Amino acid sequence: MWTGTSLKRIIFYILSLGLLGGSVAVFYMIPLKSRVYRNDRAYYGEISFSREPGFYDEPFFLSIEAPTADIYYTLDGSEPDRNSRKYDSPVWIYDSSQDHNIQSMRDDVSIFFEEDKRELYAAYNVENAVIPEYVPPQTNVAKCMTIKAAYYDESGQRSDVATGSYFVGHQKRDSADPVMISLIMDPADLFDYEKGIYVFGKRGDEYWDYLESVTDEDELRELLTGRLDANYFGSGREWEREATLQLFEEGRLKLTQQAGVRIQGGYSREFTPKSMRLYAREEYDGNRVIHTEKNYGLCMDKLVVYNGGEDIYAKIKDPLMSDICKDMDFVATAYKPCVLYLNGEYWGYLFLTDRYDKRYMQINYGVDDDNVVLTKYGTLKEGTEDDLAGYYEDMDFIGSADMTDPENYKKACELIDVNSLIDYMAAEIYIARWHDWPSNNYALWKTREPESGRYGDCRWRFILYDVNFGGLSYEDGDATRDTIELTRTQSPILDNMLNNPEFKEAFVGRLMSMRENEFAPEKVTSMIDGYAEMMEDDMPEYYERFFGTDDSRFYEGIEDLKQFFIERYDYIPEMIEDNFD
Repeated sequence: MWTGTSLKRIIFYILSLGLLGGSVAVFYMIPLKSRVYRNDRAYYGEISFSREPGFYDEPFFLSIEAPTADIYYTLDGSEPDRNSRKYDSPVWIYDSSQDHNIQSMRDDVSIFFEEDKRELYAAYNVENAVIPEYVPPQTNVAKCMTIKAAYYDESGQRSDVATGSYFVGHQKRDSADPVMISLIMDPADLFDYEKGIYVFGKRGDEYWDYLESVTDEDELRELLTGRLDANYFGSGREWEREATLQLFEEGRLKLTQQAGVRIQGGYSREFTPKSMRLYAREEYDGNRVIHTEKNYGLCMDKLVVYNGGEDIYAKIKDPLMSDICKDMDFVATAYKPCVLYLNGEYWGYLFLTDRYDKRYMQINYGVDDDNVVLTKYGTLKEGTEDDLAGYYEDMDFIGSADMTDPENYKKACELIDVNSLIDYMAAEIYIARWHDWPSNNYALWKTREPESGRYGDCRWRFILYDVNFGGLSYEDGDATRDTIELTRTQSPILDNMLNNPEFKEAFVGRLMSMRENEFAPEKVTSMIDGYAEMMEDDMPEYYERFFGTDDSRFYEGIEDLKQFFIERYDYIPEMIEDNFD
């Protein structure tokens, strides 16, 4: 038996060939909102649009079809109801880039729009803290048209909402990089003073009102160098909002799915665009994972649209490091470049990446997700309180037992994957991590009970993330920074393990091996140039949108990275000699 959608496809195909004759106007009705996935096929509700979301050269009229004529729609991301526009004729879809900016003109999405807040923040933070000077866009930003539509049945019940994103007059990209992401959600969920997750908002005003009353210098310094507060620092389910996620590749719609949206990050929440975490939830649309294409290396219940952290000018430190370290003995996830449109307005160049959790370990390392223990700078992220107690017991032994004793060293090697420890510490030291590492921004994982396979041996392994600040900078003097000494003072496990001659020899050998192989200047320079070539067409728009400048700082950041690896290559033997004679 043919489904309604199948029949429409057949009718459209016949008419397109002119087999029925006559001058008949026919719309190919495409249902849009996915409810469940079965065998990789999406099943939809009954409301549909006459054109598939995507890229079009010319404007057109969009028709909406539903079981009743009681249809309502919105064009601003808000949920349609009986107070919305009533559909009584096709909707004109055009290049809305010519329209005035709306949400992109907001200056309450970061403290760095305000000079007095920037100056106060700068006065109490580290000398090379990233303090951008944001300005609202001076020209109309690129836009796509978004539409949400729903109908009411005879009993007065509203249907599910169909959502579409239409890029008219935009140049289609011939390659898959970057993908285009359109997030459509109620503007109030983003920008409302009390509940909006993207704005300074009520929480921010209350925090800064208190700051202005503080007269004690030490307290003020602590408040300004610790985690600040604002609506966009809200965490947990309370600060999650539902959105429709549409993903386009080479101009074609690849994914439509409901997702929960949260702001992600530490200090980087003060920046814009912000990193956003995307959640698949059964309660939203029946899905438990976000169905990205397998060739992204991403297919999870949680994804991150990543802003680059403090690397706001070049934006490639985390993706570059993951590329360099992808074959090392620690976790380094993939990054997929993307351009984000938020409620139809251009929202910057970002990266789509995974969030580390138990499902990530299951998919990538073949272990049982219920058997995963994961800690992040000493706090429990996956597992039980007993697991966390075991973590501290293991780290205490590795960091304090006499490692010149062969039995103690053997036990340490049973608790932690020594190759992972060496690779991870050597890589972080090579790129001159400091400031927020290794006392922060480190994570480890293991299996609780033994499993078959390499990664089921219950040994701790390291996870790489957040390498966008405090390292990888020639301008800040990182190329000649002695990070062996610095790391030993802050990492008891590395410091203690280096007392073992076998471990020390392996560690020094790996640092020198990385110097000649993974971090060799010619190799890394070629990779950096590849990123620059991939991003150069998008950077002028990004810089004009957020900074009101040209993209010269992008190329300055690229050259700074190259120079860092050149100078670091020369310094590594000197640093090793200073620390190990």
